[in-house]
Amino acid sequence: MAAAGTLFRSSRAGAAFGETPEPYRQIGLPPELRAENILEVFLYGGLTTWETFYGVEAYGRPDDPNPDLRGTQLHTFYNPAAPESSLLSSVLTECGLAAGDLGLVPFARDALGMNVSLGPLLAPLIARKDVLDRMRVVVTRHDLEPHEAAIPYALCGRALGSPQMACLGAHVQRHAMEHGDPGRAAPYAYTFTDLGIPGDNLQASLATGLHPAAARPLLLRASSEEFLGLLKRPKVGAAPERAAFDGLLSRYVDQYRDRVRYRREGDPLRASRLSELSQTIRAVASAHELDAVLDSALFEQTVTALCGLENINAPAICLRVIAHLLTHPATPARYCCFIDPGLVMADGGGGYDTHAETCRTQAMNLGNTLTELLSHVRRPDEQGPEAEGKLDLDRTLVILNMEFGRSPGAQNELGRNHWPYGYVTVYLGGPIREKQRGIYGAIGPDGRATTFVKPPEQRIAALLALGIWPFAQEGFGVSDVEGTRNEGESAEAALARVLGHG
Repeated sequence: MAAAGTLFRSSRAGAAFGETPEPYRQIGLPPELRAENILEVFLYGGLTTWETFYGVEAYGRPDDPNPDLRGTQLHTFYNPAAPESSLLSSVLTECGLAAGDLGLVPFARDALGMNVSLGPLLAPLIARKDVLDRMRVVVTRHDLEPHEAAIPYALCGRALGSPQMACLGAHVQRHAMEHGDPGRAAPYAYTFTDLGIPGDNLQASLATGLHPAAARPLLLRASSEEFLGLLKRPKVGAAPERAAFDGLLSRYVDQYRDRVRYRREGDPLRASRLSELSQTIRAVASAHELDAVLDSALFEQTVTALCGLENINAPAICLRVIAHLLTHPATPARYCCFIDPGLVMADGGGGYDTHAETCRTQAMNLGNTLTELLSHVRRPDEQGPEAEGKLDLDRTLVILNMEFGRSPGAQNELGRNHWPYGYVTVYLGGPIREKQRGIYGAIGPDGRATTFVKPPEQRIAALLALGIWPFAQEGFGVSDVEGTRNEGESAEAALARVLGHG
């Protein structure tokens, strides 16, 4: 658990982390267009691009002049000449998403001038025109095929092993600690994950890089009964015993602090770890404040039946808690990351790593997650009590992120392989208004992106959406935004390409 306290300074002399330098104050979003918080949904395993956010009917048809491209992308599991017998059609019917044809919805033109449609797996999202009007699809590309390398890169914008590898939540937590209420005990950033397959490096969702340890987001799970019980500190005793215990620990730290001050004057020497210890003790002492925020009723199990299966709905539980945290009247979170495990686990792990079977698993898991997510997004006609506790897209930026997409062709007949060479990152709400709606970039007929943005620039844009200047030793550099020469140009390019402001 992180708590505010000592202000940590970034590498820029005399400036708190995330503070915009004077020469660049005119760059960035005006306050009325900035997001107040971010909800990031990480589609763990890699969402199929072709049946969702990037359907081009002209690509991959069974009669494509190039035999290598036949039966790829949107047409891998769907034959327009025999729709009723296509695998995708049968899955859509079973899951109640569509029947007969694909029901593609035209969305926008890409950088190649191709008409891109939204695919049938997006049925819950397509039903919300108010959300579609605030959606921007950004074509993304990198060259890391293994989960172990791609997940840290997508979440942090830094390669595995980099000392600067910090998750978006760590940047937000650090900035909020230095600019927010110094007496606040509840964290500003949370991550919801069961940490998945051990080797996949989902721990990157908690990485702090060069930030102090207090910048680490708080980790929660769908089943957090044990953690919630620990917040009450039952083994320490009742309130008087807890106060005495906390006072004793603080006294020990104060005594040690005096020992590392020269002649017991001035600031402690070699004090970074001591400062982190002090913050940890203060955080534990204020656990009751977090206990008041995390109502145990929010974690009650939800069971859902979909596509003929019934299971505990971890996405429903996590997204319910996240909506509560982001809209809390007293201590609202500024960032929540949800690592989506799916309603059912995919054959390769997570909710979307579908090597052996793609259509049914992804239809079920994405449909469920979108349904639960959108149930917490306020509709334009919702006012008063019915809108209470729901996300306002004028205040919240929703990011649909993933480590990579799925291959344009089939793997093992029914599945799709890893594909970092052309996929999408999706932005909903926040600074995305009707003018920014659309697509940046393009994916060609071979499934490879021709115009695209890499993950570091996407992380930069997300921070700029919150009004956080991302260029610092602990953050990002000019070289992370291609074709720019200084921080100002980098910020302008990221705002234009990713968020559509420029």
